[in-house]
Parts: sequence; C-alpha cells; structure tokens
Amino acid sequence: MRSSSSSERFLDLLTPRTLPVFLMFFFWGFGTGGLWLVRPLFAYELSESFLLVALVSAVSAAPRSFTGPLTGYLTDRFGRKWFIILGAVIHIVALIGQYNSNAYVPYFLMELLAGLGIGTWMTASNALMADYTQLATRGRSVALRQTSSRAGTLMGPLVAGFVAFSGDLRDVFLFIAVCKVAVIIVTLFWVRDSRRRPKPAQSPSRRSGILQRLNLAMFRSRAFLVLIIATFSVNLVTGGTGVFRTFFPVQGANAAGLDEARVGTLIMFSGILALGAAIPAGIANDRIGRKRTLVFALLATSVAVWMMSGLSDFESALLAVLAFGLAEAFATGTNQVYAMDLAPDDRRGAFLGVWSLSMIAGQVFGPIVIGSVADNAGFQSAFITVSGFLVAASLVVAIFGVETRRAPEQADTRPP
Repeated sequence: MRSSSSSERFLDLLTPRTLPVFLMFFFWGFGTGGLWLVRPLFAYELSESFLLVALVSAVSAAPRSFTGPLTGYLTDRFGRKWFIILGAVIHIVALIGQYNSNAYVPYFLMELLAGLGIGTWMTASNALMADYTQLATRGRSVALRQTSSRAGTLMGPLVAGFVAFSGDLRDVFLFIAVCKVAVIIVTLFWVRDSRRRPKPAQSPSRRSGILQRLNLAMFRSRAFLVLIIATFSVNLVTGGTGVFRTFFPVQGANAAGLDEARVGTLIMFSGILALGAAIPAGIANDRIGRKRTLVFALLATSVAVWMMSGLSDFESALLAVLAFGLAEAFATGTNQVYAMDLAPDDRRGAFLGVWSLSMIAGQVFGPIVIGSVADNAGFQSAFITVSGFLVAASLVVAIFGVETRRAPEQADTRPP
C-alpha cells in the first residue's frame, strides 16, 4: 500500500492489490462466526457434558503454541501465501472429519487438527498483512482488515443458524468448509506473496553463531517484553475463549437475571459496536500513536470489565457490553499494529509467530485462572481481578513502552 501522508483517506487504501486480502479475511471471519456457533453445540450433543464442551474450546488453541512460531520461521523462508493456503486446507480436512464424527473422541481429535490449521493461517496472514502495510497508514489498514473480519464474524452465526435449522447441526461444518475453500480461491488467484528477502547475514562467531542465525536478539528487548504483557492482557479478555465470552453469559444470567435470548442480544450489540469502532481505532493509531492508543484501550477494557462485575439488570449489562465493544476494537487492532511495527522487515514471520504465543496464553490460561478465582471468591471478585490486571498492564505500557509511529515526514514510502 503506497502512502504519501498520514492523512490519506481510507478509500485510497482499497486498491486492486489489497481488496483480495480484505476479502480473504472476510471469508475466514465468515467461517469463524459459524464455528463459534457449532463448536459448543455439537460438542454438547455428542458428550452431554459442560466440562467436555469447555475442553474442546481450550484444546482448539493448544496446537497454535507450536504451529505459530514454526509457521513464522517457515514463512520468512518460503513465503506467506502458501502457508495461508495450507492452513485453510488443514482446517477443511478437520471440518470434514468433524462432519463425519459420531462420537466425542473423534470430534475432539479433529479439533486438535483444526487448531493446527488455524494456527498456521493466523501467523501467515498476520505476516502478510504486515508486509502489505506501511508504517504511516498501518493503523487504518489493520482497521480495514478488522472491519472485514468482524463483518464476516457477525454474519457467520446467522447463516450457520439457518443452515442448522434447514438441515442438521453437522451441516454447519460443511458451510464453514465452503468458506475456507473461498479463502483458498481468493488467495491462490488474487493475492500476491509479500515475503521480503532476508538481509545478508554477517559471519557469525563460533560462540554466537546459532543465536545469530536464529536472530533471537529481537526477542530480548524491553519493547518485546512490553508487547507480550500488553498482548496477554488484551487476550485475557477478548477472543473466543477470553474472559468476556467465557464468563459474561454466566454473570449475566446469575447476577442480572437475563435469559439466553437477552444475553445473545447483548453479545451481538457488543460485536456491532466493535465493528463500527474499528475505523476510529485505526485513525487514532495513525494520528496520535500506537502507545497512547494502547494505554487508552487497556484502561477502557478495564473499565468495561469492572462494569461487568456489578451487573444488576439489563440496562447495566447493556452499558457494560457497549463499553466492552468499544474497548475491544481499540485493544485488538492497536495491539496487532504495535506488533507489526516492532517486527523486523526480514524476520516478520518469526517475530509474529513467537508473539502469537502470548495471545494463546491469555486466551487459554487466563480464563482458567479467573475461573478458579470465581469458584473461590465469586464472579464479582474474578472480574475485579481482571480489571486490576489491565490497569497494571496499562501502566507498564505507559512507562516502559516505546512509540513506533513516525512523524509524517519520516514515514516509510517504500512499496511493499
């Protein structure tokens, strides 16, 4: 994406080269929305156990802990495009296996395979997006990607529900597979690869040769540590297995007396606001900087979680989810932009692959820890604990974080 100034309009970022990339993210989000609907329902249909339903959700993220870093290093060597396609192909195989599953164990094993495909896709697509964007307009470019993905995610459950109603719940797996086929077609025919050639390596000494070849120095910086803390904190709350989507439905039912229909409506409102706030978040990233926007996002998320701790009726729950939708758009988008800024040009895949570990840690271990707090001290204490952790993370970013946005006159104008 060519950039002449930080005031470039959003429409200028939609070019024949970039439109297929945004379409690719839309189709992936379309399938993800359907997956959020069918995964817990089908797991419960096979097991009739809430514990086993939770286990399926947790295990889906586990394989990404090693596929993310591995995929990152491989995309730096072989390119992003083919690993995006590979991730979609693996997920299609898993979805077909889930469609044909008649017992919990085969379904569970296919969810592990699906996690491999999702992890490969996530790392490769993030690296490609980083390559396609320039520093001066990266905030708005990622915002457009977020908008594309969120639009698909909002539409996915509606279509998936219609598919399940018209046929069978397992038919939703075929709908998701069709979405992945669309991802493959768009990527194969219209998305150009974007890998930058690695810089010539200096002759390594015997003592430090391995470290230099792996380029581990990029992970041994204060900026990377701050990024990890911020990422863990954001994903502690957001994401499919984050605190909000894991515990808000229970808190809404118990503390506010809401039925399933109202809880679902509130979550939908949150998603709609997050979709609308993605563009303002991108503008904030490019105009006032990543660091200040990220500090605001962490504090806003903290306020939203604190509001959830005191739910008493539909109105208080509505205010909480609207605050969360706004905070989520700023937090997830800014966190991704910040990571892309810090990733070295010739090692983006490796950097973003290792960075993804902190995303997984937040989404997997966070709810487990908070669930333990909730069991021992109640949901209110659990939400307040999360809120306090987010405040602490915002202070870390404010004090130790670096600003990665350059002034307009310093903007990188090189074509990707």
